[in-house]
Amino acid sequence: MVLVGVGLVLIFWGIATFLAHRTAVFPNRPAAHIVRAGPYRFTRNPMYTGMTMAYGGLTLLFNDVWPLLMLPVVLVLLVRLVISREERYLASAFPSEYGEYRRKVRRWL
Repeated sequence: MVLVGVGLVLIFWGIATFLAHRTAVFPNRPAAHIVRAGPYRFTRNPMYTGMTMAYGGLTLLFNDVWPLLMLPVVLVLLVRLVISREERYLASAFPSEYGEYRRKVRRWL
């Protein structure tokens, strides 16, 4: 339950922070700027980190091993198909600012 709870908090904290800074929540929309507040001080991807934690927590709660065994595959696909594309976009839209942010803040926790 703790993993699910912490995961949900990270997801909604990330969304609320984006909304408060008036930038796109969904990755298919253009970002207004780089957000460095809230959970984005600790991780570049708090929503994906939260989803991963909640997924792991739910897998443990339901006592099912298959979703847990699939988690590495899901994470590789997430990084290659989604996060890499988002990072390329941010690096081209905000070259110096995003480069500095990447050097200071980890992708995950």
